[in-house]
Order: sequence, then C-alpha cells, then structure tokens
Amino acid sequence: MAYTELVYELLKKDLCAPRVLLEQVLIYINDRYGYPATNLAGFFQEKFPSLEDYEVDLTFSPQYTPAEHNRLEYIPALGEHHLTVSDLALLKNRLNERKLQTAFKSQDNDDEVVVQLHEVFVERYVNLLKLDQKLPEGMYQEIIHTVPQASHNEVNLHARDDVWQQPNKLAILRAFLHTFKVLDNFSTMKVSFLTNFARTYRPAGLLDMDRLLDSLIKSCQVDMENVSGRGFHDEYLKALNVGNPLTKNVERDVWAHYRHMIDMATQLKADLARMPEAVPALLAEAQQQPV
Repeated sequence: MAYTELVYELLKKDLCAPRVLLEQVLIYINDRYGYPATNLAGFFQEKFPSLEDYEVDLTFSPQYTPAEHNRLEYIPALGEHHLTVSDLALLKNRLNERKLQTAFKSQDNDDEVVVQLHEVFVERYVNLLKLDQKLPEGMYQEIIHTVPQASHNEVNLHARDDVWQQPNKLAILRAFLHTFKVLDNFSTMKVSFLTNFARTYRPAGLLDMDRLLDSLIKSCQVDMENVSGRGFHDEYLKALNVGNPLTKNVERDVWAHYRHMIDMATQLKADLARMPEAVPALLAEAQQQPV
C-alpha cells in the first residue's frame, strides 16, 4: 500500500535525524553513569553498547517521545487510512534490519557522536505516534466538507483520538464541526480544546456538554481567585508546581491558563446554544443517541 511506504520513509527521516540531547538526558547520563556532556563519545563507546533495553528507554525516552506536531507530519501520508498491528510490526522490522544510524550532540558542543539506531528508539517512537488510531467511519469526508482546507490535517489528527470512537461522543464532534461551518467561526484551537475536554470530562453525549462546560468555567473561576494561595486544582499545573512556591511570573502563567480555559469553554457554550438554528438535524440525531 502506497501510504505505508510513505510512512516508512517519514520514519526513516525522523529516526535518523541528528538530535541535540535534552538537558534532562545529559543530566541523567552524568548522574547515572558518570559521563559529563563533554564526554559523550566516551559514554556511547564504552557504556551505551552494554545497557539493557530498559536502561536505554529510561535514559533516552524524552528524545523519542513524539509531540503532536510530530504526529501531524504523518497525517498527509495516511489520509483516511490507518496502520494495522501487522503493518506496524513490519515497519519496525524493516527499520531495525536496515541498521540505520543517528547522531547525538550536546547543546554546547558541535561534535556529533554517530551511533546505530537502537531498537528501543524505534519501538518507542513508532508506538507513540499512534499510527494505528483510525478515523471514525465517514469522518474523512465530513472533515473535507466542514473544515477549511488549511486545517484538514490537524482536525484529521484530533478526530483519531480514542474519545471520538464511540457514537455518542462522535456526535459531539460532528455537531460542533458542522456548527462551526454554518457560523463561519471555525478554529483548530476550538477543535483541540473540544477533544481534550471530551477526553477529560467524558460527557455522556451532546446534551451533557452545557452542564460540563459550566462546571469547568466555575471551577476555573474559583481557581483563578486562589492562584496566589496555590488553590488551583488543574492536574497539569499541580504537577508543574508541586512543592514549589509560586513566583509572580508563574502566577501570571497560571492565571492565563485558567483565563484561556474559560474563554474556550465560553466559546463552545455559545456555539452549542446556536445549534438549534445552525444544525437542527444533527442536534435531533444527537438527542437520540444512546448514552
């Protein structure tokens, strides 16, 4: 299949691309194995070949954890398709059999150390790209019909999220996409927020959205009032700030985070309120979806 070959070429390019080692990786190599950033060549020649697979993963996982923008690069190749488990296994085998190489260097040193691409790098990176996530049936054409062409790939990626695989959840995405088209107020930021919101708050269906959006807005408003007292509840912000006193700069960032959440939820509430006029048929269909 042509798209699997395109994916294979993209994987080769990504995996073989030279990488500047992240600070946390350099610190780990120094603390765990005693090799400073100035002696990367010594680490890769003397220690790296003897590491167990789990040690390689612990050391280099931050370097081979693809971000959303990395995943987005594969969407044009996939189009409306997805890879099967056997497709992924074959791709990994092909990559490993080629004995491909990559190069590492530190941020302060231009000297590169060339090493053979470890199977652990391939396994982790390919798995976390989630190339086996499929578009719900019919969504490819709906995206083409409802979304501006420049945003097709981004919405294609979001629509593959596991949260949209259930019919009652998918009805939410479909209703909003069609509403955005009718109201001419589409933004990829709203689709991204909607996907994260549905994944986190797990609405039973479209009729559950208004209540949950209200709940989010009220929660953020309370947290905004308590930022200086560390009274916020957002799990991401908790993880970032646990055990640390909030500086004024961090307080501003936290406050801005909640302001953004409120703004996005408010926009979706406004779109939801206009669905009876914008997409009455989809609204009626969603109302009949089993929970």
